[in-house]
Amino acid sequence: MLSLRNKQRIPKALFLHFSSSDFTPLLRCNHLCNPLFSRASTACPDISLSQNSSKVVNNEISLIKSLIRTCKFLQSLFLFKKFCPSASISSFSADPSAFPFLIRSCASVSHLDFGICLHGYLTKCGFMSCFDISTSLIAMYLKFGNNVGAYQLFEEMPSRDKKFGSGRFFEETLLLFEEMLALDLLPCLEAVRLAVVACGELSRLDKWQWLQSFIIDYGLDRNPLIGNSLISMYIKMERLDLACCTFDAMEERDLVSWNSLITGHAQAKNWADALNVYLTMKDHGNIIHNNVTLLGLVVACSQAGYLEQGRTIHGHCVRAGLLSDFRLGTAILDMYAKCGSIESAEMLFGEGVFEKSLVSWNSLISGYSKTGYNHKAVILFKNISAYSNLKPDSITLANVIPAYSGLGRLEGIRSIHAVILKKGLEMGADVVLGTSLVDAYGKCSDVEAAENLFACIKGADTPTWNSMLTAYYLNDNVHQGMLLFLKMLRSQVLPDTVTVVLLLQMCGQLGSLKQGSMAHGYSLTKGFSSHLKIENAVLDMYMRCSSVEASEQLFRLMNMKNIVTWNTMLSGYVKIASHSTTMILFSQMQLESVCRPDSVTLICLIQSSAALLGGHGAEVAHVFVLKLGFASATMVVNSLMDAYAKSGIIEDASSLFVHMGQTRDQCSWNVMIAACGMNGQGEKACELLKEMNEDGYEPDSVTFTSLLSACSHSGMIEEGCRYFDLMINKYNIHPDLEHWTCIIDMFGRAGRLEEAYQLIKYSLNRNRFGVIPSDSGAIWGAFLEACRMYKNIELGELAGKKLLQLSPQNSGYPILLSDLYASTMRWDEVLKVRQVLNDRRLVKEPGFSSVKT
Repeated sequence: MLSLRNKQRIPKALFLHFSSSDFTPLLRCNHLCNPLFSRASTACPDISLSQNSSKVVNNEISLIKSLIRTCKFLQSLFLFKKFCPSASISSFSADPSAFPFLIRSCASVSHLDFGICLHGYLTKCGFMSCFDISTSLIAMYLKFGNNVGAYQLFEEMPSRDKKFGSGRFFEETLLLFEEMLALDLLPCLEAVRLAVVACGELSRLDKWQWLQSFIIDYGLDRNPLIGNSLISMYIKMERLDLACCTFDAMEERDLVSWNSLITGHAQAKNWADALNVYLTMKDHGNIIHNNVTLLGLVVACSQAGYLEQGRTIHGHCVRAGLLSDFRLGTAILDMYAKCGSIESAEMLFGEGVFEKSLVSWNSLISGYSKTGYNHKAVILFKNISAYSNLKPDSITLANVIPAYSGLGRLEGIRSIHAVILKKGLEMGADVVLGTSLVDAYGKCSDVEAAENLFACIKGADTPTWNSMLTAYYLNDNVHQGMLLFLKMLRSQVLPDTVTVVLLLQMCGQLGSLKQGSMAHGYSLTKGFSSHLKIENAVLDMYMRCSSVEASEQLFRLMNMKNIVTWNTMLSGYVKIASHSTTMILFSQMQLESVCRPDSVTLICLIQSSAALLGGHGAEVAHVFVLKLGFASATMVVNSLMDAYAKSGIIEDASSLFVHMGQTRDQCSWNVMIAACGMNGQGEKACELLKEMNEDGYEPDSVTFTSLLSACSHSGMIEEGCRYFDLMINKYNIHPDLEHWTCIIDMFGRAGRLEEAYQLIKYSLNRNRFGVIPSDSGAIWGAFLEACRMYKNIELGELAGKKLLQLSPQNSGYPILLSDLYASTMRWDEVLKVRQVLNDRRLVKEPGFSSVKT
């Protein structure tokens, strides 16, 4: 401060301690108090004190407060001087509330020297942990212009991390700064800086303009110290535009200036701008970046997905020797994980260059989960406690939950749920953790658990509602999903693009063009029409609702198309078996679009090629996969295996499976088991189940469908029954329509028609699992095929009549019954069945043959 009115002169030695903000020597300066107390005694009459009386002590403390309230500051100081020798420290510890009043007296009568001595006395007595005493001393130092000392005292406060404490400090900083200006006192640069910091911390827009005017009037905005503080203040107020203007106006910029602007752009998610600021800084040769600079850049690359730029920054860190900074090392690890470069993340994690914190473990687990390496994510999660002294926190659990759901391990999700409850984490309050669990339960088909958990979450946000909608969508409970969407609107939770996409997907799943058109209209009225994700979802909805013309028209009108747009049309044509159109559209995409084919594109190509050309088509698609570099893409290889298996080329499917190695997932095992089953290798399918368990994967519903089908085609009845029992009793999987159909088909193919009929008649009629209705065309159709195979007229007629009731418009079942009659020379019955076909205007679909040359 350049000037102070009525400033008392203080001893030189004490002033040196005061100016350096080192309060420790004050403990040795108590002898300086005597002349100060003497000065105060001349202004106050003698007041007698009674010693050794707690009642009198309390009276004197009350008297001190009373004197200060009536602005008799010198008298209060003198009373303390006379009272201090006669009262023990314990007397004040019972009620130290007099000290803040005394400190304010020092400030009011400009007794800085007395205040400093009082500070030393309080430190010696151990009263500095009292919040009111600390804040009173801070206010005193601020008033006398020692802002550095005030801020140091604030830093040393035990409770300074509490928002209440920092808020009171910054409020008082602004108040005292205003008082300085009102008294015509010109603050020093540090005082101005603290006022700017306080304004930013409190986000006081009302003070901001007044403070800005003062700074500009005195030309302080070009000063690096004030300019940097202004940039930080604007960033905290989310006014990046003003931060950039201040930065541009600064005549001198130091490293803090550049770092602040980079951090501001990163916080505002302007990733490209953050990198551009760094490149501009490099052009100024006199500025050398530090770990703060690189940390902001790594975060920017991480969020924007700039992998190559991130690698470059990693190289800078290595050359500068900054990688030992665990914050920087963890940020680089997180960048690699988020950018999908898992190999680089693993290498950095294994090198041990920086100390591994829980954040490092969480980053790699999250990277594994998001890139499909679910098995590795689970293993790494289990290794946290084994290889370190760290304990998983809520973020760790939220990251590993998707890995368990990706593996289909419901028991693993339940164990994580139990760990959460054991740790005492409140899922009702932790929305992120609760949302992860709801999503996981939904993906593992435990809708009831998802519903119960969703009902417990307090303050569920849009992602939470989306997770519950996803659970209904994935488990074919679309009607409940529609009702939940209406409830979401009534709860005044705003839908986002994910919500609208789910709504359109549910309409497509229903196959209701009317509801789908209404959902399309809703997206238009709510301003979602410009979102490419919404347009892609509308395309898919119209395809699912068999409105191919509407999809094609919308596709032609779209101004912008990404790879998802092309994939939506391609997969739509595959679903309606329009494979020639799929190939034509794929060729069009190669000619007209800059989009590079991805895994979904190649899967559509494989399926259509195999459907049109059989094994040769699968081989052609395989060459294309190798050419585009997708030989290690798990989903693509799974599709190729399936295409080879369906074409009867089991050797190539098996070769692909062997070469997959650690990249196999649950689907890979299911595809290979199904491939063995459809090619008559039932024993090999059973062996694969054992290997699958050894590899850490548990069989799911699809696995058992493939196993039962393999046992059916290979005549392995006992093994099939054992797997059926294992599925129900060990893995708690309720049999669905496909499982029951496989069981009936298995007994039928073995000629055990009576047992198959009894199973249909009793087990299905009782509906013991509450899942499959007994009146199922697929089950009776499998039984009728077995009756035709073994020429059992009696049971075949029962099945045929049942099917004519269940599926009157299906021409396939009457043809089967007709073939059964023909095989036993009952031509009159054949004519009757043919007449039924004519009466119902049913036509037998013509077959075709494919000759491979």
